[in-house]
Amino acid sequence: MSRILRNSASGEHSPRQDGFWQKHQQEEMVEAAIHLYGSEAATAAAYCALDAWTERRHSDYGFWFEVFLRLRDRVN
Repeated sequence: MSRILRNSASGEHSPRQDGFWQKHQQEEMVEAAIHLYGSEAATAAAYCALDAWTERRHSDYGFWFEVFLRLRDRVN
Protein backbone atom coordinates (compact mmCIF):
# COMPACT_ATOMS: atom_id res chain seq x y z
CA MET A 1 0.00 0.00 0.00
CA SER A 2 2.67 2.55 0.95
CA ARG A 3 4.70 1.76 -2.17
CA ILE A 4 2.09 3.45 -4.36
CA LEU A 5 2.22 6.76 -2.51
CA ARG A 6 5.90 6.75 -1.61
CA ASN A 7 7.63 10.05 -2.35
CA SER A 8 10.51 9.42 -4.75
CA ALA A 9 12.48 12.53 -3.74
CA SER A 10 13.79 11.09 -0.48
CA GLY A 11 17.00 12.60 0.77
CA GLU A 12 17.22 15.04 -2.14
CA HIS A 13 16.70 18.78 -2.22
CA SER A 14 13.22 19.27 -3.57
CA PRO A 15 10.60 22.02 -3.74
CA ARG A 16 8.83 20.56 -0.73
CA GLN A 17 11.58 21.90 1.53
CA ASP A 18 9.82 25.24 1.13
CA GLY A 19 6.67 25.65 3.23
CA PHE A 20 4.45 26.71 0.32
CA TRP A 21 5.41 23.76 -1.85
CA GLN A 22 5.22 21.33 1.02
CA LYS A 23 1.67 22.44 1.81
CA HIS A 24 0.72 22.30 -1.87
CA GLN A 25 2.13 18.79 -2.30
CA GLN A 26 0.48 17.61 0.91
CA GLU A 27 -2.90 18.77 -0.37
CA GLU A 28 -2.32 16.91 -3.65
CA MET A 29 -1.33 13.77 -1.72
CA VAL A 30 -4.42 14.04 0.49
CA GLU A 31 -6.65 14.13 -2.60
CA ALA A 32 -4.75 11.28 -4.27
CA ALA A 33 -4.92 9.10 -1.16
CA ILE A 34 -8.66 9.66 -0.78
CA HIS A 35 -9.16 8.81 -4.45
CA LEU A 36 -7.09 5.62 -4.20
CA TYR A 37 -7.91 4.37 -0.71
CA GLY A 38 -11.18 6.02 0.30
CA SER A 39 -11.82 5.59 4.01
CA GLU A 40 -8.44 3.85 4.42
CA ALA A 41 -6.47 6.87 3.14
CA ALA A 42 -5.23 7.88 6.60
CA THR A 43 -3.95 4.35 7.18
CA ALA A 44 -2.08 4.41 3.84
CA ALA A 45 -0.42 7.71 4.77
CA ALA A 46 0.47 6.35 8.20
CA TYR A 47 2.23 3.40 6.54
CA CYS A 48 4.17 5.82 4.32
CA ALA A 49 5.21 7.80 7.40
CA LEU A 50 6.22 4.61 9.20
CA ASP A 51 8.31 3.45 6.22
CA ALA A 52 10.08 6.81 6.10
CA TRP A 53 10.71 6.77 9.85
CA THR A 54 12.20 3.27 9.87
CA GLU A 55 14.37 4.15 6.86
CA ARG A 56 15.54 7.35 8.62
CA ARG A 57 14.16 9.61 5.89
CA HIS A 58 13.19 12.35 8.33
CA SER A 59 12.05 14.89 5.75
CA ASP A 60 9.76 12.31 4.13
CA TYR A 61 8.50 11.24 7.54
CA GLY A 62 7.47 14.82 8.35
CA PHE A 63 5.75 15.15 4.98
CA TRP A 64 3.76 11.92 5.34
CA PHE A 65 2.92 12.56 8.98
CA GLU A 66 1.37 15.91 8.00
CA VAL A 67 -0.57 14.17 5.22
CA PHE A 68 -1.75 11.60 7.77
CA LEU A 69 -2.92 14.34 10.15
CA ARG A 70 -4.90 16.04 7.38
CA LEU A 71 -6.47 12.74 6.36
CA ARG A 72 -7.24 11.73 9.92
CA ASP A 73 -9.22 14.93 10.38
CA ARG A 74 -10.92 14.62 7.00
CA VAL A 75 -11.79 10.93 6.50
CA ASN A 76 -13.79 9.00 9.07
